[in-house]
Amino acid sequence: MFNLAAIDQKTIQLLSILLISIVVWTLLQIFTKPLVNIFSFGTPRGRRLRTLSNVIRTLVSTMILAFAIFESLSVLGIDLAPLVAAAGVSGLAIGFGAQSLVKDVISGFFLLAEDQFDEGDEIEITGKRGIVQKISLRTVWLKEKDETIDIIPSGSIVVVTNFSRSKSVKIKKS
Repeated sequence: MFNLAAIDQKTIQLLSILLISIVVWTLLQIFTKPLVNIFSFGTPRGRRLRTLSNVIRTLVSTMILAFAIFESLSVLGIDLAPLVAAAGVSGLAIGFGAQSLVKDVISGFFLLAEDQFDEGDEIEITGKRGIVQKISLRTVWLKEKDETIDIIPSGSIVVVTNFSRSKSVKIKKS
């Protein structure tokens, strides 16, 4: 038989953190897509809203995971200050080593924020013309007429020609 009195305070706190994290993450997964569909249905910028919601869902999921890990370590009595300092130094070193990745992510953020194109738009990027299949912070997936998929890093995009807007717009990033 299971004895609840035998469970110590740390175990209860760890189980609470785990349960809260799972519930919040599940609610995020369940309600994000229907809410976005309700707000974006029939709007001209609906595809952009759906794309941004995927990015936001990923960021929030990462924050939930980080919260659960840090809170669990804190409950176990592990001092987080050295871990946070080490993470900062490691992040700086990785940042220098992964400059192209950082450039892609920052460029991807501005591509989404500036609404240069949406999923489903016909565009031309770096000499490739096709329909946008997917936009993420790091890459743009472009399907050409011959059914090939080009995966273009956001940091390499200099000129975008969008053929799906009312008048074709050629955008040169500065």
